[in-house]
Amino acid sequence: MTDDASRFTDVLPLPIQAARLHGSLDQCGPATVRGWARWLDGSTPPPTLALHEGNREWLRFEPIQWRADIAELQQEDGCCGFDLPLPVELCDGQLHVLDLRLANSGTSVLQAPFRLRVAASCDGTAAARARHPAALQRTSIGKRVTLSVVINFYNMQREAARTLTSLGRDYQQGATDLDYEVLCVDNGSEPPLDPDWIAGFGPHFRLVRPTRRHASPCAALNEAALQARGDYLAVMIDGAHLLTPGVFREARAAWREHADAVVAVRHWFVGGDQRWLARAGYTREQENRLFERIRWPANGYDLFRIGAPIGENPDPWFDGLSESNCLMLPTALFDRIGGFDEAFDQPGGGFANLDLWRRASDAANGPLVSLIGEASFHQFHDGTTTNVDDAEKDARVRSYANAYRTLRGEDFAGVHRSRLSFRGGMSSEFATGVRQRTLLPMRLGVTGEVRPGRLALHFDDGAQSHLQSVYAECGLQHAVTWLGQPTGVAPGDLVSLQQIVHQLRPEAVVLTGTETGLVAFFDSVLLATNNPAARILHVVPAASAACPAAGRVTTLYGAPDDPSILATARHWTGSAETVLVLFAASAAFSPATLQAWGGLVSYRSWLICPGTLFGQPWLGYSTHEHLRTIREFTRSHPSFVIDRSWNRQLVSTCPSGFLRKVGGTVTAANYDAALDNPEPTRHALPEHAQ
Repeated sequence: MTDDASRFTDVLPLPIQAARLHGSLDQCGPATVRGWARWLDGSTPPPTLALHEGNREWLRFEPIQWRADIAELQQEDGCCGFDLPLPVELCDGQLHVLDLRLANSGTSVLQAPFRLRVAASCDGTAAARARHPAALQRTSIGKRVTLSVVINFYNMQREAARTLTSLGRDYQQGATDLDYEVLCVDNGSEPPLDPDWIAGFGPHFRLVRPTRRHASPCAALNEAALQARGDYLAVMIDGAHLLTPGVFREARAAWREHADAVVAVRHWFVGGDQRWLARAGYTREQENRLFERIRWPANGYDLFRIGAPIGENPDPWFDGLSESNCLMLPTALFDRIGGFDEAFDQPGGGFANLDLWRRASDAANGPLVSLIGEASFHQFHDGTTTNVDDAEKDARVRSYANAYRTLRGEDFAGVHRSRLSFRGGMSSEFATGVRQRTLLPMRLGVTGEVRPGRLALHFDDGAQSHLQSVYAECGLQHAVTWLGQPTGVAPGDLVSLQQIVHQLRPEAVVLTGTETGLVAFFDSVLLATNNPAARILHVVPAASAACPAAGRVTTLYGAPDDPSILATARHWTGSAETVLVLFAASAAFSPATLQAWGGLVSYRSWLICPGTLFGQPWLGYSTHEHLRTIREFTRSHPSFVIDRSWNRQLVSTCPSGFLRKVGGTVTAANYDAALDNPEPTRHALPEHAQ
């Protein structure tokens, strides 16, 4: 291995692919080894894996931990994950070539070994302090101004024209009396930008050519920043971002309130998520037509009519913040933290911009101000992560994350919303969300590409809560019947229930307080899944209740909180190995009754609570608090977890009501499937799972 190659570590995740085995090694370092693996045919016992370096075995484990994210992806039942501490001996700053193998046969489960380098301090604290850049040394260079904008360009004259226009005095509102300058860095464009063309945007615009040329713009931006005369800096690592008209006005107002404030501008895409639009035929020419449609720059806030927040967050203004492509901060703070870290030497800078925001937020002496109703808009160009397909983008981002981990000794984490202050206002109704786009989408060419949608981005929690509350208040669940009898649940819940029966194949089903149609539904599903020996116990509160006359159904009359009824139900389940329980939310719904009826549930089965919709806090008129009851129950009984993978439908009458039994006396995170098996395991458990 050459010295150059040994500088780098490999990009994770890596697929686990061996005969009959499927999974992923998601993370290795700086502190954990994390992933999942399962037999394709679902056979048991689970595989035993070993982390090797040559002939040395560093770690041996079984993927037997509950991972809710795996369950949501419908990878078996979610009990095939692993999340283990990385051996401290590997945290030595040296390059290690590691392999993941089947412990019994020694067969590798990866396509090739991977390389890992972890700083000597696994917690990252000492390593992070040691690797931070040194403070910049500035000399006085003439008359001071209030603000210096330092912006980087590379082969984007079309985009630069609009960006520089958005920085002009005629465009920025409330900035006619603001003394500022714009330093335009041309980091090796071919053909190079013309200084006279730059100066044509105003006497306060000038071109800066760096004395050193690198693929990463960090050194060039630092060099230009040291020529800046402003008390404050606005740094823009990507010159394809143009601004809305109130950015300078709001930043100056923030500094008047607190001179040490750090102001972050959130970023949007022009046209929508350009990563998938490019695959569907989106071009610069189509983007030009969008700008023509809004007659830009006549009203800069009309950019919100042709754009979408990066990530298409349905709540784009009040979330946490990982990056700003127009970060405005005191020049003294920029110098003190060393500006951009030039160790981020990947083309485009990798995580350098994210790192600058994170270090500035940690070192700031004033508030972190996130502007509302003002944004930077990314134009379509040949960017390193924006205008490439998802697979290439993800690979690059993982390599950037790996480089960040090497430099800082920890994974990158954005700034949580609780640390942010917010200021500004909505100058456009189209800035309030992602669903009001009167000028989008544009007509694109005929294509076979289909955009992979993500429900959480395109249909937010507020919209879903509103839809479900309308469903509940209109009583639409009463219109859902099975063989003419009411079920009391939404159609999507019937789909989830039949999938659970198909997957679990229960020997006994206990239904407490449910509608008669739901009993008939279970009877039909058990028959359809070729499970004729399964039986159903229907617990109803009154002897007058009508019950289906099916041979497999036993009816038990009584209150669910009656100990004698529970004892009878326990006796009825008898020696059944797989027991599924439905306990309808009602007046008797409490942590105590959930604990009592949950005791009938077998491991890896479910305690399902139909009707939790009618006790949700956002419903407003309900006197029940079913969600709080469920949370109290799962908090005090960690063998049960809320399995949200069955709440994917837009309307559910059982939100948070699918409770999976994943263990006995251990927590869900450390669930060990061997606890379900009285036979001793062949290998000792990791210390943290004991």
